[in-house]
Amino acid sequence: MPVALARIDDRLIHGQVTVGWGAQLRPDLILLANNAIAADAWQTRVYASSVPPEVEVAILSVHAAAARLAEAETSGERILLLTGTPGEMAELVRLGAPVARVNVGGLHYSAGKQEMLPFVYVDRQDLRALRRLLELGVALAAQQVPGGRAHPLGRQQLDEMEARV
Repeated sequence: MPVALARIDDRLIHGQVTVGWGAQLRPDLILLANNAIAADAWQTRVYASSVPPEVEVAILSVHAAAARLAEAETSGERILLLTGTPGEMAELVRLGAPVARVNVGGLHYSAGKQEMLPFVYVDRQDLRALRRLLELGVALAAQQVPGGRAHPLGRQQLDEMEARV
């Protein structure tokens, strides 16, 4: 499977991804799936400039990213896949992206979100998308950094969180 890590992180491409996860996984490609950023040339350049020069970067719409991932199944390349929201990741999987497990790496506080873990804040929309990922057969775990504790996220954890949101 070409996806070495599929990560949901609202900060998208940043040091924890490029230095922490990138150094451990040694991806050939960092693929950011985000409709708004893919449509904005300036933001695309800013995010792409955060990636070490030896790693290819692609910033694509969710639909284009799903197609790119389908092509990668036969290429042998290692991909670090990033989305900013659970909804984007669920849509990628729904479109056929070959993702078996997802790392919920960082969903930070904003209005209307409740703490699930110190680095994961969710609202009802996030919970629906995470539940959709589970229904699509994707394993979920929250893990901030390589070597950090992985917190499995299953139906029970989502049900408990939904009661609080």
